[in-house]
Amino acid sequence: MQYERKIVLLVDDDNEFLSELQEALALSGYIPIAVSNGREAMKAARKIRPDVILLDLKLGNENGFAVAARIRKDPVTTNIPVIMMSGSFNPLDHSNLLVPSAANIYLNKPFSQKDVVRGIQTALTDKTEAPFDLMKHLLLDA
Repeated sequence: MQYERKIVLLVDDDNEFLSELQEALALSGYIPIAVSNGREAMKAARKIRPDVILLDLKLGNENGFAVAARIRKDPVTTNIPVIMMSGSFNPLDHSNLLVPSAANIYLNKPFSQKDVVRGIQTALTDKTEAPFDLMKHLLLDA
């Protein structure tokens, strides 16, 4: 049986964070591809069709929820799992944004390499589920 490395699209406007995350995911056996904004994310997602997308909630002037919604609306990218990342995400403050949401899982920054790999594995095995359901998904904390 041939081992297939999974492609992970990373979307964040913090270049230092992107570089560190790329390295961590490469060391974990993934093929990380990094972009810094929503427009690049859509373009890359349509072109490479990654297995999962890690998307920052705040992308400069852009909102990660809006980018995730565009990913869901595009027939080419609609089924790609989206993991939303944020250093300022609070489920109580953002509860109005959670249901329904185009994100499958939420990761709070800072997170460990183990946490992000676990989130990716969960998103990849949960591909058949509907978009985010607060009762079914784990909010991963570092």
